Amino acid sequence: MKLIILKTNLVEGLNAVEGSVGSDTNLPILKNVFLGTEGNNIIITSTNLELAIKRIVSGKIIEAGAATVPFQVLSSIIKNLNTERVTLEEKGNNLTIITDNYEASVLAQDPKDFPIIPGIQNKKNSIKTGVEPLKEALSNVIVAAQFSDIRPEISGVLVNLSGGKITLVATDSFRLAEVTINFNQTQSSLKEAAVIIPLKTGTEVLRILNAEKEGNAEIFIDQNQVLFEIGNNYVISRLVDGKFPDYQAIVPRETKNEISFNREEMMNAVKLAKVFAGRANDVSLVVGDNGKFLEVCSSDASLGENRYRLPVKLRGSKFKISFNWRYLMDGLKIYKGEEIVLGMNDPDRAVVLKNPNEPFLLYIAMPIKS
Repeated sequence: MKLIILKTNLVEGLNAVEGSVGSDTNLPILKNVFLGTEGNNIIITSTNLELAIKRIVSGKIIEAGAATVPFQVLSSIIKNLNTERVTLEEKGNNLTIITDNYEASVLAQDPKDFPIIPGIQNKKNSIKTGVEPLKEALSNVIVAAQFSDIRPEISGVLVNLSGGKITLVATDSFRLAEVTINFNQTQSSLKEAAVIIPLKTGTEVLRILNAEKEGNAEIFIDQNQVLFEIGNNYVISRLVDGKFPDYQAIVPRETKNEISFNREEMMNAVKLAKVFAGRANDVSLVVGDNGKFLEVCSSDASLGENRYRLPVKLRGSKFKISFNWRYLMDGLKIYKGEEIVLGMNDPDRAVVLKNPNEPFLLYIAMPIKS
């Protein structure tokens, strides 16, 4: 194998696959990156056996072939080169890296020992959407996801197709985020499906979406795998085995008490309150006596206390409620509009954050029990 590649293209390719480089000491080849050719394409691939990422990079193929070398070694060398033109050549058991003023030889392993990346058997089942709407939807829900050994079914993002819409949901059992994408923003050969994408996969897909910024993304769903095709990037992953919780059961259909307030001002209040938040990261929201203002309070015995007052509109009865400030802030961040409505029925039950002008978004947080 002999390739000529621009450093910029090679760095972008290595960055794209970095998230799926393995760390298993029992199978050290997973720490490698695979370099090879497929037809007229140069490919870079990595895998940890649960997740694999392949990137097609531009360059000139002098001689077809393949090589696999430690990712960290190759990445460190390439990122520190000071010339753009890079030649990669397989020579025996080594990969030689050559520029105008530099040469290195990295010990390589037999590319036949690199794990075979599985493919999607049935490519008829797919969802096609723009990079931007998928990126926005995924970034809005993934904040509520958290890895769990005990409950693997919540260690990811639910993708549910039903009733002419695609719904993305994530929860860590303390908060939940839901985003709905109408079919008029997508093309889908599927009418109904429900799969759970692992959190790690969702994070890597989001990272690639942020790098691509435009174009289309296509999602192929198989019985136990999912494939994302985003530009020149291919992310294939196992699906989470299990059934996502029936979260609709905890979503309040109506709320007796609601306050509406300015989102930016509330975010500023929470930023100040977190300085004095205790070990539970708790901040309290207290509706004032006249129902026209809200106090955002926090205190710590070793630091002190603070109190921020902001105007609100109240519907229903006054209340006092406490939250983990991170959960409250994450919910405020996913919205774009100025006005936020916080609705609740009971201080110990789920609270809804919503924006009347963004009906496709829903964020629910559990309060800290007093």
